Amino acid sequence: MKKFFFMALFFMLFAACSNTNNGNAVKILPDDDPSGNDADYDTEQTDDTDGDTVSDEDNGDTAGDDDTDQADSGDSSDTAPDTDKGDTDEKLEYESGFIALEGVDYTLNYRSYQTGKAMMWYNFQPADENPKEKPLFVLYNGGPGSSSALLFLYNTAKKTGDQLFSGEGPADNETSWTQFGNLLYVDARQTGFSYGIIDDPENAGSRDEYFTDMNFNIFADAGDFIRVILRFMEKHPSLKANPVVLAGESYGGTRSTTILNVLLNVADYAQEERIFYDETLFDEIAAHFQKIDPSVKGMPSKEVVAKQFGRQILIQPLIAGQEQFNAEGELLEQSDSPLYIIGEETGRTFKPCGKSCDRHTNALIYVQRAGRDYYAYRKPSNWLFDYTDVGTAKMLQMPMFEEFILNDPTKIAELHPENRIGAFRGNDSNSFLRNSTADHDFEGLPEIDKIILRSRIAHRNAKPLSSGNLDTFFGELPDYDDYFVDLNQTINITFSKATVSHYDTINGEMFLENIRTVKTFITQAEEDIIIYSKGIPASLKSFSEVSSVDTEENSFTVNFSDGQSVLVTFPFYPESSHSVSVNQPEKLFNDVKNWMN
Repeated sequence: MKKFFFMALFFMLFAACSNTNNGNAVKILPDDDPSGNDADYDTEQTDDTDGDTVSDEDNGDTAGDDDTDQADSGDSSDTAPDTDKGDTDEKLEYESGFIALEGVDYTLNYRSYQTGKAMMWYNFQPADENPKEKPLFVLYNGGPGSSSALLFLYNTAKKTGDQLFSGEGPADNETSWTQFGNLLYVDARQTGFSYGIIDDPENAGSRDEYFTDMNFNIFADAGDFIRVILRFMEKHPSLKANPVVLAGESYGGTRSTTILNVLLNVADYAQEERIFYDETLFDEIAAHFQKIDPSVKGMPSKEVVAKQFGRQILIQPLIAGQEQFNAEGELLEQSDSPLYIIGEETGRTFKPCGKSCDRHTNALIYVQRAGRDYYAYRKPSNWLFDYTDVGTAKMLQMPMFEEFILNDPTKIAELHPENRIGAFRGNDSNSFLRNSTADHDFEGLPEIDKIILRSRIAHRNAKPLSSGNLDTFFGELPDYDDYFVDLNQTINITFSKATVSHYDTINGEMFLENIRTVKTFITQAEEDIIIYSKGIPASLKSFSEVSSVDTEENSFTVNFSDGQSVLVTFPFYPESSHSVSVNQPEKLFNDVKNWMN
């Protein structure tokens, strides 16, 4: 198996507010069509009444914060009436598989694109009790180009791979989020277990053509995830009207922002009043809301969407593009910066650069040269990835893979080589790793990407990720394919060069627009330098629609120029790195649980 590396900017969550009954969220919209129907793209595996995994029909498979947070925002999602839940006889079981994405035409910034085909991997874990009554949490990491493995393996799912708790194999997770919700983990296109499909995967030129911004920009990425979420719910009618909470880490914050902005403002997007236009996506969104609420005609309003997609959880997120990194750089040069603590402990003096250079990049270079991990500054270089590689290596071993996903992977047709027609994972990744120091590999990239990619590639070359033994059970794959990719570095490069990237000002503008409607939870990790948490509220002050930002110990309030004020939950994690679920899983579990109530 090719040796890909786990990289760095991961990102996370959003979703729906709801009434509660003894702490259990109830559905907020009527479900008039409990049968499911025409989402024939889905090829996930479902369970029969005997618990045996079978394929879907006709697909050929062989198988703390209270509800006053948004008091001034006009958010009606917490006060939505309790309506018919639309319960069915569906039995919700642990489930894994793939959802097919067809190629679609769209425009972005008045340029025409067409996405390529993809098979999107997901793992579903039902809530421990009354799953039909609980919200659906959609979890993903960031990168961009990272799989969802870190959140999946480290203390949010039913089983944990954290070596602190699990020893040699998986263990029951005492902080599993299944205690308060249903969990849906999704790997982004070409990451984790997800893979692309082209006519001639043996052709290196065809593979290279796939890795352009037609497939890898913030809006195409959001479209992928919206389709996966809606198609998963279409196949599970007992969940179709449930609240949805997006939970994204690192770049996952940008992903959540874009997903929410498209959903909430789909009526505007459909009228070509925004920079992105995807008619088939907008029609699919409209069809979803029309099925669960017959009163909806045409495109759903922001208020209708917010009843289902009304909350987001963001773990150490990038939400404001370059403005966020600029704010972080300024704060990292102040006298209370952790960089001076590193200097005292290592004897290597930090030298601020003021306005003579990119302050955030200067800080990262310093941390790296001081021998510390910029995801966890109290730890040595590469500590976070050395630690989490252990869990990933476990997942790539049968039968531990089956123990983690809690269903039989051998019955998932698309994991078998004979069913992966046209499948490929990357271009010549091994060559890229060997030649990673060449300047042309990074030409045109922002400095922060150059630093992170060089570091991750060097680390992966020195400490290759275990290839596991999945090929022993499923069969050997061609060199251009692979069962699992922890980080696809080509995706990260492509995103950074895209027409609309995660560094652009539009990201902060969309985030600010979203929080007027969506209740928001953002982690504040002490040890993270990549996403220096203090820079998140500080960066929002740079946007013209914001008059001021008031920061408290565990929250901040954004005061808009038009008089609206929005409270954002911002709990502090004094012992956490970039990955809060790794360091303080119990506190994160309790904070999210209390916030949902």
